[in-house]
Amino acid sequence: MNLGDLVNFHSDVFSSSNEDYVNPGVVIEIDDSHRQMRYTVMWSDSKITSEFPGYLYPIFPEKNIEKA
Repeated sequence: MNLGDLVNFHSDVFSSSNEDYVNPGVVIEIDDSHRQMRYTVMWSDSKITSEFPGYLYPIFPEKNIEKA
């Protein structure tokens, strides 16, 4: 995923948290300074959260050259 990509949040493990996110969101920051990459996302309701890539799904995956 890259800056500016539109993403949806989805979790099979924490299914109740799916209701806390207003899809879609836009990636506004990428933090790869730790062992695991994190993305800062601004959601449709203007909430900003920091997410692991396993919970984010690009809306237009064919546009992305890099894989998360």
